[in-house]
Amino acid sequence: MYYIKKIIRMVMSILFIGTCSFCLLEWIPGDPATAILGVEASAKDIENLRQQLGLNLSFAERYWNWIQGVLHGSLGISFKYGEEVSTLIFERLPLTLSITVFSMILIFSISIPFAFFLHRIKNKRIQRFGEGILGVFISIPSFWLGILFMYFFGIILRWTSTGYNDSYRSLFLPCCVIAIPKIGWITMHLYANLYKELREEYIKYFYVNGMKKRYLNVYILKNAILPIIPLIGMMLLELITGVVIVEQIFSIPGIGRLLVSSVFTRDIPLVQGLIFYTSTFLVLLNFGIDILYSFIDPRIRLGE
Repeated sequence: MYYIKKIIRMVMSILFIGTCSFCLLEWIPGDPATAILGVEASAKDIENLRQQLGLNLSFAERYWNWIQGVLHGSLGISFKYGEEVSTLIFERLPLTLSITVFSMILIFSISIPFAFFLHRIKNKRIQRFGEGILGVFISIPSFWLGILFMYFFGIILRWTSTGYNDSYRSLFLPCCVIAIPKIGWITMHLYANLYKELREEYIKYFYVNGMKKRYLNVYILKNAILPIIPLIGMMLLELITGVVIVEQIFSIPGIGRLLVSSVFTRDIPLVQGLIFYTSTFLVLLNFGIDILYSFIDPRIRLGE
């Protein structure tokens, strides 16, 4: 019953988000046909283009056509590019996914050892210094960090290019820009959980009975990571938001840059498609995290 409720909520969430995005974009003032042809175009040309794009249909007809397209896997034709919205999205999706995956690898490969280092260190000054660094990481805006990294590493030191050049090496700097604030966030949560777990009775019991430290650390880390699992969905939402900014700064032709350009050109089908695909991905991801967490901690599934 737990999984059925989750599936129903997931479907309703996707439908609600898709409907809201469609309605909001349809109600935005302005005429896409005028935006495409320009204000100097004749009224006849604008009207002909409105008919070609289906903008002369009623709101209900456009919404019904959009629902039918979604059910058939088609989100319409882009006003600007004249191609299927799905095709445009899937052409740029691998690059954005690569940035997201590399950023996640950076986040967890640094956060877990750093949290353990702060947890094991005995010097209070070093602990406070590490906590201060994490606080700085958390408070740094991605757009400012991106501009700073581009200027310092790309222009002054010339260690890397200042933009995307069709190589995965050029994605390292953008991934660092996205990962640094999240490293501070995850490390602080994990450090607090490690501090709490160390004072649990079962840890004292294992320690008294002579369990080796490396096995004891596995138990501590496992239970300290559990409360962080539900936060991964929130972190990925922030990662995608960061990708939109970073792709603009580093001129990366991914989903984020496509979204910004489609907003400026009032390419409504493309904006709707990008919002729908992104929100559907996040809803499915959160659904998967909930299911995973229910297996790890059965008390959630049993309603305890």
